[in-house]
Amino acid sequence: MTKAKPVIIDTDPGVDDAFAIMLAAASERLEIVGLCSVDGNVKEEHTARNALDLAEFLSLGCPVARGAAEQLEVPIPERGEHIHGERGMGEVRLPKAAGDFDSRPAWDFIYDKALEYAGELVLIAIGPLTNIALLLQKHPDVKPLIKQLVVMGGSTTRGNRTPFAEFNFWADPPAARLVFESGLNTVMAGLNITLETGVPLSLIDELSERPSRLRGILKEMSEAYSDRAAGFGDVPSSIVHDAVAVFYAAWPELCETRRCEITINTEAGGERWGQSLASCENPARFNAEVIEKIDMERYLALYGEMIDYFA
Repeated sequence: MTKAKPVIIDTDPGVDDAFAIMLAAASERLEIVGLCSVDGNVKEEHTARNALDLAEFLSLGCPVARGAAEQLEVPIPERGEHIHGERGMGEVRLPKAAGDFDSRPAWDFIYDKALEYAGELVLIAIGPLTNIALLLQKHPDVKPLIKQLVVMGGSTTRGNRTPFAEFNFWADPPAARLVFESGLNTVMAGLNITLETGVPLSLIDELSERPSRLRGILKEMSEAYSDRAAGFGDVPSSIVHDAVAVFYAAWPELCETRRCEITINTEAGGERWGQSLASCENPARFNAEVIEKIDMERYLALYGEMIDYFA
């Protein structure tokens, strides 16, 4: 059996974040050693509470650290309440966690865990990259201690928040730029792959009928989540963007990537604010592996395994 990778998930839950965390919890290849909240899909006061409540509801048994409540330089113009609901989880109301947050801010918490795991820690960042940027600013010696950073964000094709920019990078472009210029071993799950890997609504309906602790919330979250399209197989699907980053972290051998140099547009006020530009012609000059294809059969099977894990 493959030894489980220690991972910290930096997140702004968010319905697709919740799905991603559930998938990570159910994977025998990953060991969640912490969650960190960040301002993004909804205000940080809600993302933090969602992360804490999810950790207890799912019995993750890991600390939850609060992260940035504001962006690195420019306040976020608009969040994603129209997609995720006012508090981030649609109409779902998880039981309020009895526990409390870790005493450390996210960037200090991640640093301490990176020291503890001595170069084996994997970060899965599925929200704006503000916490990761602050980690690099406050603890520049952390870079060799991070084995890999898997980012859900950006795009090599089109945007979703604007015609050019994906939401997580658009929410804090200076943070994204700092991270991609840092030299961290970075993998990017952008819209170019997430929009092609939707989970069929028929599968979610089927899974929501199975006996599971998730039965009461799975369909409610999906119905409240408005990011839908004709996905894999050209059937009505829910676009669970963040889950692709988790899939890569667990099953990198089932993904195809391409080395690219990613640059982030930080021209404040410009129409291309937050756009990620990919130059992939010279594989010797790169700062990220960009996911271009995943094994969809295995990916969709993980959702069934997730339900069975929480039975």
